[in-house]
Amino acid sequence: MKLKFLYLAITAFLIVGCSNNQEVGNITDTDSYENVREVAWAFIEEKGWNDNAEKDWESAEVKKMIANNSYELLDKTYEGKEILIVSFEDKENVVVGTPLILIEPNLNEVIGYMPGE
Repeated sequence: MKLKFLYLAITAFLIVGCSNNQEVGNITDTDSYENVREVAWAFIEEKGWNDNAEKDWESAEVKKMIANNSYELLDKTYEGKEILIVSFEDKENVVVGTPLILIEPNLNEVIGYMPGE
């Protein structure tokens, strides 16, 4: 009797474990970079570069990269370290694009930029 119960329990465990209807949790459309985008946009406005960018800064793209000498680093100690790069969408027909903004991922501070083309 115990052997039948064991087979039944294992079969039930396999059926439940392999089900495609498992709940993964709440998935939201936002990521954890909202504050990073905000800091980058404030820097863009401070420098007066916001004329070329779309005002929808919430949709700016954030990527992880390794800082190198092709960026204008405000602090050279970040060269070779992982940083976040925020890119804003440019308005149509702009001559010079909005610069990429480099953010220190732990402190959410601007550490550099790459001029737009």
